[in-house]
Amino acid sequence: MPGEGYRILLGCRRRSEALRACRLTFDQIAGVFALDHQVGPLRLYRYAHGRTAGDVVAAYNDLDPAGTATLRAARFYDYEAWPQAGRRPGAAAVAVFARIYQTTARRLVADEVYASYGVRDRDLIDRTDHRHLDPHYRREVSAPAIAGTKGTKALPPLVPAPTLCADLLRAVGAEEADVKRRELLFELALVLGGTPALGLLRHLTPPERERLAVAARHQHPIDAATLDVLERLTARLWAMDEASGPQQVLPIAEAKRAMVDDLLKQGSLTSPLRERLLRLYWSLSHMTGWCHFDLRDYVVAARRYAEGLTAAHELRAPALLAHLHGLAAYMALYEKKPTVAMDHVFAAEGWARESGNPLQQAATSIQVARVISSTRRDHGGLRLLDRATDLAGAKPSDPNLRHLFWLNQDRVASYGVFCLIELKQPDRAITEAERRLARMGADSVRERGILQLEYATALIQKREIPEAVAVIGQATNIITTHSSERLAKSVRQVRARLQPWAESRHVRDLDERLRSLAIVSDV
Repeated sequence: MPGEGYRILLGCRRRSEALRACRLTFDQIAGVFALDHQVGPLRLYRYAHGRTAGDVVAAYNDLDPAGTATLRAARFYDYEAWPQAGRRPGAAAVAVFARIYQTTARRLVADEVYASYGVRDRDLIDRTDHRHLDPHYRREVSAPAIAGTKGTKALPPLVPAPTLCADLLRAVGAEEADVKRRELLFELALVLGGTPALGLLRHLTPPERERLAVAARHQHPIDAATLDVLERLTARLWAMDEASGPQQVLPIAEAKRAMVDDLLKQGSLTSPLRERLLRLYWSLSHMTGWCHFDLRDYVVAARRYAEGLTAAHELRAPALLAHLHGLAAYMALYEKKPTVAMDHVFAAEGWARESGNPLQQAATSIQVARVISSTRRDHGGLRLLDRATDLAGAKPSDPNLRHLFWLNQDRVASYGVFCLIELKQPDRAITEAERRLARMGADSVRERGILQLEYATALIQKREIPEAVAVIGQATNIITTHSSERLAKSVRQVRARLQPWAESRHVRDLDERLRSLAIVSDV
């Protein structure tokens, strides 16, 4: 390393150590260094960590699970020099650097460089977040939106504040280089809830964006092709919710639901188009209700489910009625309202039987099994799950039941873990949880966290405390990048079960970890 560069690094290392002693994060230190050093983000973060290029290259190669990474110092310097010189790093490489530097991948990429990546690469950069590896990082806890609720965040207004518009303009500038396309993207993002919508809109072609903008402006009656676009975006929202949580999805879903509500008021709709729009309105009511529930905003969640039920009654769709009654029962059970839960599952059971659809009957049987296992301690819930497993093997036959995209026989089995815990059968619960976790895909983020916590609960029932603490620790890693407040509360509930062992070394270490991530304020 040249002498001047090494002197700069040593100076940054000393300043970084002093700032770390004041409990600043690496993100904050990189921001401080940016005032004095006109270099790219990759080099700023290396300075913040006080590491040489050789250190970083070695760490990068060590992180390759196959042991085939061959990054060399010369190529790394090329990455740091981009875009003024050198070579642009691939998105996968940026994701690895984010882990080394304990930050988000987006912070390692300048706006002009970010705009040069393709759609899939930008998705990878947006979702890569390793800030939880920084011991000084504190997880953000949202402020309540409604008195009496915890952990929810007020939705942005439909007309964003000037500061939000400025943030959106900067984000759109990084997303799209063409001026005309940038204006259209800005307009659509405003309609669909602001900056979070950019991750969704980037998957549309320019003609699809034009078509969506025409519908949003109410310039022409909506057509089937525009409805196709809206339905595809809704499917992507579900994937976004599972990966990153409701905080990012909810503003988009609420804005889109308001847009569909306006479109339903058009007098020129044909009967088939109105039915499709009404089904989309039901789907978005379903989604927003679920997201509010996941943020523990039960009042608004119940309102959205009720509005979805009204749409389902107008559609005369028993399967849709059954599904929302089942979700309402799930929420009531979580709120410790067993009689309300029983009321909803009885309604769900009747409508599912009326639908005649085996997949909807399977989904409803899951909710009935959960309720009777929890409220009655009745082994009949396990028999219902066996029946649901058989029904879930049926092939989807109704294109109008897209809400059951998640349902398969493995998912039914994972819901059985909850029932086995309620029935005090920890051995079977542990076996089932281990089997399901081994087969679970990487895209099942929140589901993995919930199942890990149920697995930990079963281990606590068996008094296998070190093993339970280790599993809870794995679940907390998910919480650092996922905004489900329900998942965070579940961690606190499982930790409460460990209170008899609060003085053990394993539990004390867990408590410190939970405090550092702001999952608990005190234990």
